[in-house]
Amino acid sequence: MSEVLLFPSEDWVKEYCKRLSESPDYNKTGKGWKDPIKFKMTELGDLKNSIPYDSFILNLHDGKCDGSEMVSDPNRTASFELTATYTNWKKIIGGKINPTQAMLTGQMKVRGNIALLLRYASAAIAMVKTAQTIPTKYVGEE
Repeated sequence: MSEVLLFPSEDWVKEYCKRLSESPDYNKTGKGWKDPIKFKMTELGDLKNSIPYDSFILNLHDGKCDGSEMVSDPNRTASFELTATYTNWKKIIGGKINPTQAMLTGQMKVRGNIALLLRYASAAIAMVKTAQTIPTKYVGEE
């Protein structure tokens, strides 16, 4: 796939889910993980009108992504929720911020068992590396 996909969009999230399931690195490091994760963007500012969803959920299980869901309902939750500004998500996806450091420094807020999440730090790195393989454009930068 060489088409450039908009982040966040349903196409981008579906492609991400597919690539996670196909990633040998994530398949190995995500083994044992059993919970869905909600990824939420904040501080959208003027972009709010351009982004129909501020969140998405990945149904992650044993090193695979079993499906994804775009979320616009603020009451929709998952076992884990990772929240960061849109700018910080771009930096995480772009490899400028390490996801574990982002959690520990407050650049990414975590709801859920952070100790469990930190045990899967290598899976988080594999997830970012997988996201980096997707040709991505960002809202406001088209």
